[in-house]
Amino acid sequence: MNTGKLIRCCIALTFFVCGVVYASEEKQTRTANRTLSIIPYVRHNPCAEPYRQLAASPPLQGTSDGGEGFPWRILYGYCVAQSGRMSLHQDWVVSYLDATPQGDAPGGDGVSFGTDFSVQWRHKRGASVTPYYELGGGVQYAAGTPFPAHGSRWTFTTNVGAGLLILLRPNLRLNTAIRYLHISNAGLFSENAGYDAFHMVVGLRW
Repeated sequence: MNTGKLIRCCIALTFFVCGVVYASEEKQTRTANRTLSIIPYVRHNPCAEPYRQLAASPPLQGTSDGGEGFPWRILYGYCVAQSGRMSLHQDWVVSYLDATPQGDAPGGDGVSFGTDFSVQWRHKRGASVTPYYELGGGVQYAAGTPFPAHGSRWTFTTNVGAGLLILLRPNLRLNTAIRYLHISNAGLFSENAGYDAFHMVVGLRW
């Protein structure tokens, strides 16, 4: 791995995440609502319990082809809509990619940017430890090397997982989860390499 490239990737990740995190809450909410206002569920079910979340998502184990490489993901998310124990959650995602060379594809490292949406269902509300389940997906663009190396720059993500929200203090929870993550371009390009692995999610929700 080239040290110079890794440093540049880390700098890009830092600036992007800080830009999103420190944008005003009003601007974040306005952008999300404007984007999704055509969906009746979002219009009629505003978040009764709004929150913000910052988390890291490292890979745990390759489950289809560990030779593809493994992306490390940083997630900044928030509630978009809520109905009872079910909520629609959005994450802005920055990934550090380290694609393993495949055939004539050179691989290499780089950064991708994207967004994920997930439906999250909490087992109960108001408890100090709250289990939840989620199903979602999104889109990402690899600004450096394609990922997987013999895939494409534009890819889709799907994930399914389960986690725990652990109360640390009022308005602050630890979020920890295990997700099964899939990345591919859904056959939109001639090369449709896929990545499948379990990822851990660890972060704070406030």
